Amino acid sequence: MEISLHRLVNISWPNEAGIPFQRILARLGFLACLGLWLSPSWAGVEPLTESQVIGLFYARNLSILSAELGLETAQAQKVIAAAIPNPELSIYQQEWAPNYPIWQNGPATYVAVSQLIETAGKRRLRMENSLLGEQAVESELRDVIRTLTQALRRAYYGLLLAQETMDAAVEQSHHVQRLVEVQQKRFEVGDISERDLTRIKIEALKAQSDIDKIAAQLVAARSQLAVFLAWPDDAGSLSVKDQWPDGKSFEDLKDEMAAVNAALERRPDLLAAKTRYAQAKQGIDLAKAQRIPDIKVTAGFAHDLGNYIQNGATLGLSIPLPLFYRQEGEIAQAGIRANDNELRVRQTEVAVRSEVNTAFAAWISANTVVKRFETEIMQKAKHIRDSAEIAYTNGSTDIIDLIQAQRDYRNTIMDYYQAQANRAYAYADLKMAIGAE
Repeated sequence: MEISLHRLVNISWPNEAGIPFQRILARLGFLACLGLWLSPSWAGVEPLTESQVIGLFYARNLSILSAELGLETAQAQKVIAAAIPNPELSIYQQEWAPNYPIWQNGPATYVAVSQLIETAGKRRLRMENSLLGEQAVESELRDVIRTLTQALRRAYYGLLLAQETMDAAVEQSHHVQRLVEVQQKRFEVGDISERDLTRIKIEALKAQSDIDKIAAQLVAARSQLAVFLAWPDDAGSLSVKDQWPDGKSFEDLKDEMAAVNAALERRPDLLAAKTRYAQAKQGIDLAKAQRIPDIKVTAGFAHDLGNYIQNGATLGLSIPLPLFYRQEGEIAQAGIRANDNELRVRQTEVAVRSEVNTAFAAWISANTVVKRFETEIMQKAKHIRDSAEIAYTNGSTDIIDLIQAQRDYRNTIMDYYQAQANRAYAYADLKMAIGAE
């Protein structure tokens, strides 16, 4: 894990939105350190906040660790692209013979060093191309983190929903049980019939059945979150803090257009597509540069006792002649790749606009529903339930109205928490759609 953290904090380049990639990954590194600090046993005792869960996720998730390897590969490619060709040393002899007319004469010995000189700025173009490739991979890594974090948030909110509904079901069960106890005393003094008492007891059993059903949902939600955290030791007792997102981070998004503009500036998948397009266009220049031959220069020393000049220097120049082939195929392929990447940029922009519009509309709708529950529906539902209980106790209504009021209140509570979860899901989706951290 230490290697992974080293990868996270040792990268730096500014993205299009002007946010240094190092700062983004440094935050992730901090969260990862936070995740390492949280032992599995501690996580099983204390409810985890969203930030703590994200910290555990960055520290333990295998998909992110795998994606980082692609970045290391791109960084290695930069080293390869910047490499200067090594010189060649050659030592050879010639004029070997069994006998020489003059016995002092012998084979001629040559020592030479050759160096390939790249022309037309090929090395510079390779370095620029590899740098663009590294930037594209960095954006792709950010995009992996973006999509995985959105899925993690959904799992987190799913567990929070299961916890909230369980608490509500338990509270409702206790409330109905207290109602049974009160009506039992009324039955004993003859205020209500045995049939009415039995109906209330059945309602209490149904409330208990709700608890049993939600308990299974709670186990499933914990398991789903545990998958993202590489299944910690205390996965069966995972719990999260009772805190739904409030959406304050979206206050600057006045309308859909503002959200779309924010996404077009931030989305790492769009930035990656644009960088790949720039890399492909630069690849055309690199392919064209290959038409210009490289020069191979050779310099050396010759020792030949049979020659008039026994010791002398040698100098050679080697240049390929591009008479029959001038990289037409490679240039055409580079142009096709550039056109393909340009098309991907346009496709990604269309997808970004569609995703943002959908996510923004879902957020507005879900947020409105929750506010309506909190300002109107919940208070009225509780008032109706309490009024029905008082009316039944006073004998001004029948058991059917009382039971229906209990059911309506229970359903309203469940609908409210589901609305909270839907808003949280919309929050996670919108954050992913606009590329927010």
